[in-house]
This record gives sequence, C-alpha cells and structure tokens, in this order.
Amino acid sequence: MLDMQTFKAVIENTPLVSIDLCLICNGQILLGKRSNEPLKGRWFTPGGRIHKNETWQDALLRIAEAELGLSGIAVEGFSLMGMWDHFYSNSALDQNTSTHYVNLPHYAEFKSKPEITLDDQHGEFEWFDLSVVADDEKFRLYMRNYAVWLLKKWTIYDSRSRYGGWLRHTPMASISSRTSQTIFSPSR
Repeated sequence: MLDMQTFKAVIENTPLVSIDLCLICNGQILLGKRSNEPLKGRWFTPGGRIHKNETWQDALLRIAEAELGLSGIAVEGFSLMGMWDHFYSNSALDQNTSTHYVNLPHYAEFKSKPEITLDDQHGEFEWFDLSVVADDEKFRLYMRNYAVWLLKKWTIYDSRSRYGGWLRHTPMASISSRTSQTIFSPSR
C-alpha cells in the first residue's frame, strides 16, 4: 500500500480505477450509507479501487467479501455495465483534494437477498426499489443513473412514463455461483 503523501499525489494527478457492485433482488438495489468521504452519509453502491497488479476479477471478489461479507461468489455471475466517470470535489484524504474515478460497475441479480455483513465503510445497508432510486433526488446522480440503466435493461420500456417501471422483468439465463445463491443475468 502507498503511504498517505504518495496516495495524495496519485489522487491529485491521476484517475483511480474502481468497481461498484450493483446487487439486485426483486427490483431492488442494495445501497450502503457511506461512513467516509467522498459522499459521507450518502447512499451509494458498495465498491472500491482496483489495486496495482490486481485483476478486475480479483478486485470484484475482494470488494464483495470485504464490503459485504460475500465469499465464494462467482465473478461470472456479474455483468459489466460499462465505464462511468465519477467526479468528486473531495476525497477520502481531505476536503480540498478532488477525486476522479473511472468506474467499472457490475450488476448481479439474486433470487433471494443475500446475507450482508456490515463493514467499517458503511453505517448501514438497505434495499431500495430501483424505480424510487431512479426518480428521487435524495440519491446522488450516479445512483440515479445506475438505477435508470438497470431499469431499462430489465423492463419493456413504456415511453409514456419517465422510466418505464417494472412492466415486465425479463431475466434470460440462470448462472449458478459457487454458493447456494443463483444469480440471473438479463439479456443484452
């Protein structure tokens, strides 16, 4: 790991590459109330940086275990949502150092809510309806964008409404993980 001064220089001069985990169950997304900056006190998906010489697959599994207590899951049960830039005016180090993340969010749909273990980066976890997250400004724009993306992925879009709602849920294939959970991946 980097010492604080070196890490601050990295944050000031380069983007960080990170992974967010969008866990979905019955039309709801798991969000954690952050205990640290950026976004302290705000609801956000669990996630973290990819470390030097760590593959994105290993990072995804490490983040799932460290932040959620999920071990033994299969990386194949998650699907990439694309690359998203996240910009913050502050950082985990201080209020005066901005942060730029190049984020690789991944989603997985669980048939039942997995047992989640609270970590030190979140004060609590809660499941929220995707349609509520998509439309409620109490959620950060990045979370609203994730919710809209997921809603469009999983619904037949009704152009008369803002986000279409849960008109029809269309999972295509069942993927078994190394645990007893079954994860679904929607059509592309």
